[in-house]
Amino acid sequence: MSKKLAIDSEALVELVDQLRVSIPQDISEADEVLRKREELLNQSLGEAKRIRASAESELRSRIAETELVKEAEKEAQSIADEAEGKAQQILDAAETQAATKRTSADRYAQEQLYKLEEEVNSLLSTVRNGIEVLEAQQKISS
Repeated sequence: MSKKLAIDSEALVELVDQLRVSIPQDISEADEVLRKREELLNQSLGEAKRIRASAESELRSRIAETELVKEAEKEAQSIADEAEGKAQQILDAAETQAATKRTSADRYAQEQLYKLEEEVNSLLSTVRNGIEVLEAQQKISS
């Protein structure tokens, strides 16, 4: 036995030809699989970036909305406080004005009552004088 082998040269040539044909085709198919894999990875990365950007945008929007709501609440409270202060000022001024008018009305009523008292006293004096005159005339006639 020797280390040399007898090989059918035609079969060997045919196998080499088959390898030449099939290897480039296998390499081509492998390249196509790699290209599709790369394409899917790129699409996935692009979609991931889009989703992340959308999520970040949504987050910023919600944060901004929250800040706007807080700011609006502060502004509303400030307006309510200011309105309440103005309302209290108006009530205080109305009470002061009412007290002043009440005092003036009481003073006017008192003055009118004094005048009426003087007139009633004057009338009473006139009535008494008339009664006295009539009594004096009755005493003279009787």
